[in-house]
Parts: sequence; structure tokens; C-alpha cells
Amino acid sequence: MFHTILQNIDLIENNQDKILDSWMHHEIVNQTLRKNGFEVTFFKEKFASKVLEFAISVVKSENKLGSCPVIGVMLLLFKKKNIPLSDIFMICVHLKNTLLTFMHKKALLDEAMIEEIALLMDHNFNEIIDEYVALYYKDIRIPSNISAKEENKKEHTNTKNILVSNTLQTTSAQDYLLEVDLDMEIIQELDELESDTLDAIDAEKEITQNSLLESANLFEKYAKVLKMLYEFDELSYTLTILKDLLTTTALETIDKSMLNMISIYLKAIISDLQSWRMGIFITQEVEDIHYLDKTLMSSIAQLKVLLLPKEKCSDEDEIEFF
Repeated sequence: MFHTILQNIDLIENNQDKILDSWMHHEIVNQTLRKNGFEVTFFKEKFASKVLEFAISVVKSENKLGSCPVIGVMLLLFKKKNIPLSDIFMICVHLKNTLLTFMHKKALLDEAMIEEIALLMDHNFNEIIDEYVALYYKDIRIPSNISAKEENKKEHTNTKNILVSNTLQTTSAQDYLLEVDLDMEIIQELDELESDTLDAIDAEKEITQNSLLESANLFEKYAKVLKMLYEFDELSYTLTILKDLLTTTALETIDKSMLNMISIYLKAIISDLQSWRMGIFITQEVEDIHYLDKTLMSSIAQLKVLLLPKEKCSDEDEIEFF
């Protein structure tokens, strides 16, 4: 499908950092990230690099087109920060522009190369738009030419279809455990780590650097376990990003009024992970192994917003961007 790009994939791989820098330092991309509270270096390392790596893996037939695990994580964070879809488009479209420019400078931009880069990037953009719109589905207003009664009937039909679809796709814990080969000692070790981390948080009047590191250690262990389970790549990745944030966040840079919220979210995430682990691997009573995915991802995304490093702007910048 991507034969022309594949012939030059080594060139792209060897110049990943240069491509990423060109993408991130494009004036529009840089300003769009900054005005939405993203540090450019952070976005490059945690999201942009993963998106480019995934695109390369699709070209090499190591992954399927349109199944990038980082996109779901990125969009949840975007939603929590209320980033407009137009801004997301401006950020994403410039990866395609950057790749086209890179190939042009290398005198490799023929018709076949243009078509393949467009197909690769546009398909991913389509997935991003669809998923982001889906996240905001409940906020979509009823068109003025559709009556409330017709809309209610339509929504009822859609809800029934979604429920039927979800019922058909769910996997119970008992069925899932027949498919996976996992050392249960690893799962049991998480129990003690959970308790120790919760005790460390509860023992302090307000969250401390030590609690952040204890939590980061627990999330890192969970991420490694989830990485072994092919069904939970996205959750594993988002826990890894959270772990990185927790280990690099300096509490003195965070508004004191937010410290209590950080503690609450940490305990909520740990409690949900504990319920997930027990329900699937211990009691095995869960009817849908993904029953907590959305709750966990949402809580993690919200905590990331609280911990996210902010790009330092001058007063002049703030006026221009806000």
C-alpha cells in the first residue's frame, strides 16, 4: 500500500528528530500548542514522536492503518483541556506538510510519494476527527430543522444499536483469562504496592514529592503488566505518560489549591486499578474486561491536566494567544 514510502523508510527513520523539530517548530503549530497550555518539548516527546513512529510502523506493515494507541490518549487530554477541533487540525495537518516538504528537499516528491503520504496522514486525521467528535457527542446541539421528538426517536434507535454492538463485542474475565498466559504472581505483587502507595498518600496532610514517586512506581508496574496484555495497549501507554509526568513534576511549581485535587485523583485512579485487577484476575466476575477503561482514561487525563507543564509566556504572548 505504501511501496514508495517504504523504499525510503530508512531515510525517514534516520531523520525522525529533524522531521519532528520541523513539525513542532512550525510557527502555527508552536503557537497553537502554547495557547492551549502545552509545552512544545513535552508534546513532541509524549505524543508527536509516537504518532510519527506509528506511521512508520504502518508503512512497514507492523501495525494496521488507523489503530494508533496514542491517539485515544492524546484526544482525551485534548478534551479535558477543551481544545477546539480546529486547533487539533492545525497541529495534525502540519505533520503531512512537514513530510511533503522533507521529501521535496530530498528530491523524492513524485506523484506516487504525494499520494501515499496523503493517504497515510489523511487516514489518521480522519480517525482523530471521528474520535474527537465522538468524545463530544453529547454536546452536539439538535439542528433547528429536526424536531425534538424526531431527535429523541433517532437517539433511542442509536442507543439501542450501540448497546447491541457493545454486547456483541464484550469479553468476560473468565473467557479472557483462557486466552492469555500471565504469571499471576505479577498480579499479586500489585496488591502490596497499591496498599503501600495509598498509605503513603493518606499519611500526609497534603501530597508530597515522595507520594508522587510512590504513585509513579505503581503506575509503571501496572503499565508493564498491561503491556503484556494486547487488549490494553492504550491504557498501558497513558499510564506510562502519567508515570513520566509524576516523576518530573516539581510540586513547588503547582498552585497549592490544586494539591488536594491531585491527591484525590491519584487515589481514585489507584482505587479503579485495584477494582479492575480484582474483578478480572482474582474474582473473575467481570462481564466486560473493558468496563473501567473510560473511567480510568478520563481520570488519568484530568490528572495530567493538573500536572501538565506550562509553556512560559511573556505578557505580550498572553495577549496575543488568549
